[in-house]
Amino acid sequence: MKRVSTSLRTDRPPPDELAPQPTWDGMSWGFTALDGLPDLEEASGYAPVHGSGPGPSRLSTGLMPPGFDQELRDALGRLWAGQEGSLSIGHRRELTVYETEVLDALVDRRDAAVRLQRVLADDIAQFDDGAACVREGRAVRLLDETIGGTARRNVTDAVAEFECARHRFRLALVAVGVDNGMSGAEIGQALSFSRQLASRYLKEARVKWPRLQEPATRRGRRH
Repeated sequence: MKRVSTSLRTDRPPPDELAPQPTWDGMSWGFTALDGLPDLEEASGYAPVHGSGPGPSRLSTGLMPPGFDQELRDALGRLWAGQEGSLSIGHRRELTVYETEVLDALVDRRDAAVRLQRVLADDIAQFDDGAACVREGRAVRLLDETIGGTARRNVTDAVAEFECARHRFRLALVAVGVDNGMSGAEIGQALSFSRQLASRYLKEARVKWPRLQEPATRRGRRH
C-alpha cells in the first residue's frame, strides 16, 4: 500500500470527556493514525480523484454514472404501485412452481449483486494508489501474481456468479411466460431477446420443466 506523507493536526479541540476516546495507532501506517486508519484530513500532497471519498462513486470525468433510465424507473414505479390492488394475504393464491423459482432466483440474483458490488467497491478504492504506482514507473508490479492474478480472479468470479444468477432469473421468467400462454416471440420481445436467444431459453426451460411441453390449458394454469 502506498504511504501517504502527512502530519498530525494540532488544532483539534479538546475531546469531550463524555465522548468515547479514539484509539491511536502509530505503528502499522508509519505515522499516527486515528482508529487504525490514516488521518488524511488536510494532509499535504493528497489529491484523490472524483469518487474516492464517501458516497456514490463518480466517473473519472467527475460525472455521476447513469443508472436505470427514467422510463424504466417510471415503469417499475407503476408496477410496484399496482401491488396495492393485489389480493390480501388471507386470499393470496399459492405460487406456481415457476413463480417460486422466479422468487428464489431473484434472491440469488440480489445476493450475487451485493457480492459483486462489494468486490467492485474494493476495486474502485484501489484506483488512487494504482494510478500513482503507474505514474511512478512501477506498473509492472501490478503483474505480481499475488496482486494482479488474485484481483482478476476476485472480479471474474463475482461477475460470473452474477451472470449465472441473472440467467437463472431470466430462465424462470421464460417459464412463467410459457405457463401463462405467451409465445416464444412474445417472450423474446418482452425480454429484448433475439429470436435465436429466445429459442434457446425456451428449449432450456422445457428441458428443466418437461411439463411446459404441454398446452397451457392442460397444465391447469391459474390466474
